[in-house]
Amino acid sequence: AADFYDAERVAARVTGRFTVPLVGPPPAEKTESSLRWATKDVGPREREQATPAQLEPLDVRLEQAAK
Repeated sequence: AADFYDAERVAARVTGRFTVPLVGPPPAEKTESSLRWATKDVGPREREQATPAQLEPLDVRLEQAAK
């Protein structure tokens, strides 16, 4: 894609190479929050806090998640 874009720039007589500025990493709080959300159903929970799906054995939950 970058080679195609460079060729288009040459055809349009645009000088120099196009570079994409890199974006910094997301804030640690956002990463941690996303990780907690994504893994909330993996670990064990107290029975009174767990949903019926969370009470299933881990291998059953992983099989369901793969569907």
